[in-house]
Order: sequence, then structure tokens, then C-alpha cells
Amino acid sequence: MATNTVQKPTDQRALKTFVLWLGWAISSITIFAMMARQSNIIEFVQHDQTRVTWLILAMFLLGIMISFVHTIKLSSEWFSAYRIESQMRHKGLAGVNQTIAGDRLVDHFIQAMTTISARNGRIDVDALIDVEFASQHRLSQFVGFLGNLMITLGLIGTVLGMTITMNGLSGALGSLGVDQTLLVEGLRSAMNGMGIAFYTTLIGSVLGGILLRVFSWITDASVNGLQDLMLRTSIVHASADLEPSDEGNIRVLDASVQHLQGRVELLNMALQASREEMGMLREEAVKMHSELAELAANDPIRTMAAGHARYALSVRPSFMSRLFFRKRS
Repeated sequence: MATNTVQKPTDQRALKTFVLWLGWAISSITIFAMMARQSNIIEFVQHDQTRVTWLILAMFLLGIMISFVHTIKLSSEWFSAYRIESQMRHKGLAGVNQTIAGDRLVDHFIQAMTTISARNGRIDVDALIDVEFASQHRLSQFVGFLGNLMITLGLIGTVLGMTITMNGLSGALGSLGVDQTLLVEGLRSAMNGMGIAFYTTLIGSVLGGILLRVFSWITDASVNGLQDLMLRTSIVHASADLEPSDEGNIRVLDASVQHLQGRVELLNMALQASREEMGMLREEAVKMHSELAELAANDPIRTMAAGHARYALSVRPSFMSRLFFRKRS
């Protein structure tokens, strides 16, 4: 008889990726708030004419959203992985309940292993895990790529700011002793260029080089841990299913028999329900027949028809004799 596996309270460790991500997000917000208050970053971003800092912040928000969605998906994957581990601990690969498999990668991994085992093939767990979880690694790497791109944009802003500074100083030196207004404008432009150089480097390196890279590391480490869990579960609890063997075939056959028993039980329940429905239908038919009989007994038209029938039967012999006499004559 098949046993149902209940989710254990210890499986709540599947939330460790989300808790780590949330903790780093809170720390990041605190660090950025302190940095913005001390260095007046918000005012600079509002008045940044180059829009480099705007592009850096937009890429940072995109990376945060992608990383958050990825973290939620990984948490769901961890819950499913612990469920599969608990089921495989008892009956191996054949003990996994495939009826509740969804669109998670670990479910696809188990389905692939089941398909290979059913075809009596050799299961290469390492290669299969790498293929199934490659998309998750690419997503984490994309977030890291955004962080590197933000650092590059910060360096571009630094070069752009230094260029503006050099142009401002050149104009100020050209106006020295000639026009005081142009001298002040040149110095103001040079200081603005220095601000662009320093602020873009600061924002790009902090948001991209530190914060976003850590988010990428958290999700990538979670994917690696998920792969390790599924690899260990497969090697330890499904070793008999990794190679074609009689034991593995027997376990698959046992799981098929249990599945068939479940179907037979459902069929018996359906037949029982059908018998009950047929009994109710028979009772309704008997009741309807008795009601129709009562209606027919009290129907005046039926009484009149019966009287006409009796009259027709009484006059039929004389009518037939007359008809026969006419034919003879």
C-alpha cells in the first residue's frame, strides 16, 4: 500500500535563499541610505546632465527585480527538492509521486531520470543536472553581468567627467585676467565635471560592483546547492535506478503495480457509485410506472376506449359473417 509523504517542518530551510537575499537587501538599502545622506547623491542624480547615473540606477533596478524573481523561484525549487528527497529515501526513484510534478526544474530532472530508467538506459546524473540547471546559472550570471556593466558605465562617467573638468579648466585659464565671469563659469564647469567623475564611479562601483554582485552570488550559490542536493539524493537513495539492473526493474514494476492498484480502487469506487445510481434509477422507474398505472385507471378517455374496444369485439363476428356471405354470393 502506498504511503503519503508529509512535508516536514525542517523543510522550511528551503527559505534560506530568500532569507539571505532579503537580509542583504535590507543591508544594501541601509548602506545606500547612509551613503546618500552623507554624500548628497540624490541631489546630484537629479541634476546630472549626462544621465549616466540615471542609466546606472535603471540597470540596478532591473538587476534587483530579476534577482528577486529568481530567488522566489529558487525557494520553490528547494521546497520541491526536499519533498523529492523525502520520497526517494523510502523507495528510490520509483517512490517519487509523479502526479504532483509541476514546472520546476527538479521535477523535470526526476521525470528525465524516470524516462531513462523506464527505457533501461544508463543515467548520467552529472550531465543531466548540468543540463537541467544551466538556465538558472545563466540567469544569475546575467545579474552579475549587469553589475560589471554598471562598473563600466561608472568608468565611462569618470572619463566623461574628467573631460568636462579639463574643458572647464582650459576655459578658466583662458579667461584669467580677461573676463571674471567666464573664469567663474569655467571653474564651475570644472567642478561639475569632477562631481560627475567621482559620483558615477562611486555609484557604479557600489551598486554594481558590490551590491548587485552579491545578489548574483546568492542566487548562483543557491543553484549550486540545489544541484548538490539532487546529486546526493540520486546517488544515495536511487543508486539502484542509475544502472540497468533486475533490482531496478523490480522496483519499477512494484511502483507500477501499486499505481495499478490505486486505479483499480478508483474503478471499484466508480462501479459502486454506478450501482447505487442504477438502484436509484430502478426505484424511480417503478415509482413512475405505478403513478402511470394510477393515472391510466382514472383516465375517462381510457375507459371510453376500452368500452369501444369491447363493442368492436362483440360486433366483429356478425360483421365477418355478413362479409363472407357477400363474397360467396
